[in-house]
Amino acid sequence: MRKLFALMLWLICWMGVGPVMAAQAQPSLAMGLIVKLKGQDAAVAGQSLVRLQAAAMPAANAQDLRARLSAAAQRQRVSFLMRKPTAFAAQVIHNGHPVPVAQAEAEAARLRKDPDVEWVIVNEMARPASVNVDDPGYGIQTWLQTRDAAIGRVAVANFPPAWEALSNRTLSPVVVAVLDTGILHAPDLDGRLLPGYDFVSELAYSGDGNGVDADPTDPGEDIMKVPEALRDGCPVSPVSWHGLSVTAMLAATTGNMVDGAGALAPLPGPLVLPVRVGGMCGAMVSDIIEGMLWAAGVDYNGSPARNLHPARVINLSFGGDGSCADTGSGAHDASWLYRQTIATLKSQGVLVVASAGNGDASSGLGLWGATRPANCAGVLAVTGLNERGYKARYANLMQTDGIQSFGVAVASGDIDANDVLTDSGIVTLTNTGVGNASSYFELRRMVGTSLASPVVAGVAALMLAADPTLTVDDLLWGLTHKTAGFPDVTALGMQTCVSGSGGQGNCGCTTQTCGAGMLDAELAVNWAISHAGQGGSATPSTSTQSACYFNPSRGGGSDACTQASSSGGGAMSWLSLLALACCALAMTWMRPLKAGRR
Repeated sequence: MRKLFALMLWLICWMGVGPVMAAQAQPSLAMGLIVKLKGQDAAVAGQSLVRLQAAAMPAANAQDLRARLSAAAQRQRVSFLMRKPTAFAAQVIHNGHPVPVAQAEAEAARLRKDPDVEWVIVNEMARPASVNVDDPGYGIQTWLQTRDAAIGRVAVANFPPAWEALSNRTLSPVVVAVLDTGILHAPDLDGRLLPGYDFVSELAYSGDGNGVDADPTDPGEDIMKVPEALRDGCPVSPVSWHGLSVTAMLAATTGNMVDGAGALAPLPGPLVLPVRVGGMCGAMVSDIIEGMLWAAGVDYNGSPARNLHPARVINLSFGGDGSCADTGSGAHDASWLYRQTIATLKSQGVLVVASAGNGDASSGLGLWGATRPANCAGVLAVTGLNERGYKARYANLMQTDGIQSFGVAVASGDIDANDVLTDSGIVTLTNTGVGNASSYFELRRMVGTSLASPVVAGVAALMLAADPTLTVDDLLWGLTHKTAGFPDVTALGMQTCVSGSGGQGNCGCTTQTCGAGMLDAELAVNWAISHAGQGGSATPSTSTQSACYFNPSRGGGSDACTQASSSGGGAMSWLSLLALACCALAMTWMRPLKAGRR
């Protein structure tokens, strides 16, 4: 269990690795196991989805559950020191520190054999997909500028004409949730943040010493805040304030003469929901899943209370190894949990945007395939480009089909083999404190796919502001069809990216290697405006997966299972959504992205 816990914690660690320097490859980690005992929910004939009754845990005898879990673990030679219930009728067990994923998988395999165990999932840990460039220079936020090929600004998102298209229009309020390391209240974010939540549940790795609570403040990453005996697997040189930097890309106030601007400049008032899921050594899958459900306004068993400001877009700059594909085996693993969670969010009309990952930490070259959950069906994966339009050296490659898998690319800063910036980078806000926050904030150049993801999330939010009737399928279609084509870079003496091959640095993108095209905010927003003018005609659902929703009765009444449409924006009762959310949580835990955070 110790190894599993360590692996899970490491996996959820930030995708960032600090200043842009060659990073040492680190093993995937997990923070114990997520265990579901039998008899806590009724089976559904003909359904592959395990339904978790939200009311089951309060009604069950806690002492009996502990005894059963201990007995099962003892029978299968699995040790654990710590146990905590989840909001989805399962238990997280670990030995107080992360362990290698392989060790956790071995323990999970033994525990799955016990007759009293329904399923076991390794509680992997995810890291953010970005790298920080430690350049204190103010610079120009070219990523927010108008596209101009004449000066090499080819792959920026083209925000200014999109903002202009929204001027003098009635815009609907939109909430974007940022699941990250937490937030600091910088002057440039005054009036832009909604009440968030802290889901980092392990006190030893929380950094703030108080676990899950209503304060999503980022306490700063400092390995010294973790007990010495528990530091194995934690990043030696963590980069702080990742959540602040991502949030500022979206919500920095424009026109106040303070620091920089944000992608959501046309939208007034509070609009970003900070959800802290990453602690000192990363983010545990269990914490991430609960954060995703809460952010979407899904009401589930236990605290916190239902989020009163549900998000329509969730930005997740974390990821890890492994495919999210359904192999048909019926296995209850992290991929299964992801798929169910994403289906739950889609039923609420919530789009998940996730970083594709920053490749191999030792070589600095992109790998083949987006990290998980960016590679899950229904998630919009985002990889990174150099401003001139070719793949960023570190960015992962990906092939998407526009049916189950979706992806786009956008400028996210780039570096060469010596970790020197080769374009303008992403200039966004950070704090000058190291390990602990200071009272000073500054703009800094950074790179990484974790900074590409919020650019796309921002465009999705602008589309929803123009037309709040857009479903998840509508958003996916608009963002992946209203794109700019990848440029021909052969004149630069650059090779074309090779499909199916990892270990690739800078190369010319195609729709077979970098997603559907380059993000274009102007085209996507104008399409949303046109869609609204047509009365919101629905885009056909791209999903073939149906889900069984369980409607629990907290008063002890009967339950019912009905088939719900897989298209986004469906109106379901919050109890049904909660049940599916619980199911989702049990199914797949997010793993950390391999790349650096910023």
